[in-house]
Amino acid sequence: MNNKTPRHKILSGLFWVYLENISLQLVNFIVTIVLARILVPEDYGTIALVNVFICIANVFVSSSFSSALIQKKDADDLDYSSMFWFSFFVAILLYGLLFFVAPVISRYYGISELTLILRVLALRIPLSAYNSIQTAFVSSHMVFKKSFVANSGGVLFSGILGIYLAVDGFGIWALVAQSLLCVLFNTFIMIAVVKWWPKCQFSIVRLMPLVKYGWKLLATGLMFTIYAELRSLIIGKRYSAADLGFYDRGYSFPRLIASNIDSTINRVLFPTLSHVQDSPSQLLGMARRSGKTSAYLMTPLLFGLAAIAEPLTLLLLGNKWLPAVPYIQIMCFVWWLQPTQTCAAQVIKAIGKSGTYLKIEVISKICGLLLLAWAVLIVNTVYAIAMSMLIGQTIAFVIYGICVSKCIGYKFTDQIHDILVPALLGTLMCFSIYYIPCIIENAIPCLFSQVLIGGVVYVGLSALFKLEEFHYLLSFMKRKK
Repeated sequence: MNNKTPRHKILSGLFWVYLENISLQLVNFIVTIVLARILVPEDYGTIALVNVFICIANVFVSSSFSSALIQKKDADDLDYSSMFWFSFFVAILLYGLLFFVAPVISRYYGISELTLILRVLALRIPLSAYNSIQTAFVSSHMVFKKSFVANSGGVLFSGILGIYLAVDGFGIWALVAQSLLCVLFNTFIMIAVVKWWPKCQFSIVRLMPLVKYGWKLLATGLMFTIYAELRSLIIGKRYSAADLGFYDRGYSFPRLIASNIDSTINRVLFPTLSHVQDSPSQLLGMARRSGKTSAYLMTPLLFGLAAIAEPLTLLLLGNKWLPAVPYIQIMCFVWWLQPTQTCAAQVIKAIGKSGTYLKIEVISKICGLLLLAWAVLIVNTVYAIAMSMLIGQTIAFVIYGICVSKCIGYKFTDQIHDILVPALLGTLMCFSIYYIPCIIENAIPCLFSQVLIGGVVYVGLSALFKLEEFHYLLSFMKRKK
């Protein structure tokens, strides 16, 4: 592969990953609304609890070691096959472990059906081992159009089947089937379109440098996942499945919006930065451009969602989900900070400082755990647990910002400026739509007016103040046309 990725390839990658994420989240959003109206919060709470253990296991096979394949400029078939067989072996061991401990977990949480649900859903782990190498191949070669086809097909087919099962009275098993079939369809469609499959070859010599680079990312990812999922474990045990269901929906709704941008940064920025890791000026330019653009795009979406969270929840999900509204609003601001933090993390990983990345995560997560202890032991409410996540995310943003400033010269004051400008526009946008419910009482016309007016105000202010990101995105769309 060439030392530098051509500009048109980067733009094409961004386009296809954005398109993929938008289509996936649109389908997921529709499926979520339909299923949430049919199922009860307790069902979502149980699935959220099971997913904690699967997400932790998936860290070992899904991205940590496959990231080493992307970071290595000259990775070949032997590298990919060696990493696949290693990941698949680890995945089988992890599935076996979860299979045998499932009854223990079920007894601990007092949910009898959890044993079978965990054993079935854990089948995602071996599938994820295969899929992670496929995704690494796509990212390294920047053929994101093929990934778009595979992921869109998987989400669409599994969503249709999930809705059918829910309507037919399968209850929580509709969520189980949808989750498992999504990974299954995605993997097999990816095999057809990417046409990469492991060969019967393995090299410990090739594997060890990849593992040496990847284990630090694994440790970081494991710590991050346990830290993120610890709140669900605590809520599921200390409070109720319904409380966990409300918290999980509150976390998931903003994620539907934010993950479009965040996952695009992860998939496109990391391989791109890896190609220019020896050029500090290019690293700085790409990092700042990505950070500013993601903040500009994320702000109106998440600030707007926080402003209309209650009427939107009432309209889409019904009265039974109204307790999720405060969590939606808090998580909007948690996710608002995430893409900027992701940009910083990709810079640090791309220049080969996986050890620095690990240290930053250790420090930020220790702070987060102290905040979580305060929320659980002193305040003792689910709302405080959510607030501890927001405060912890803010601390992580500061730590990452200082580190990136030292690594590539992206000053922390510049980083603050780059997110505060769109935040100011987003705040003015929210004020402009605040009193619309007092004028328009009907829910649907009111929400439509809020979205339309909010969008016009944000874009209008961007044009009025000649915001750089606004004109950059305009020129980008013109080039795509």
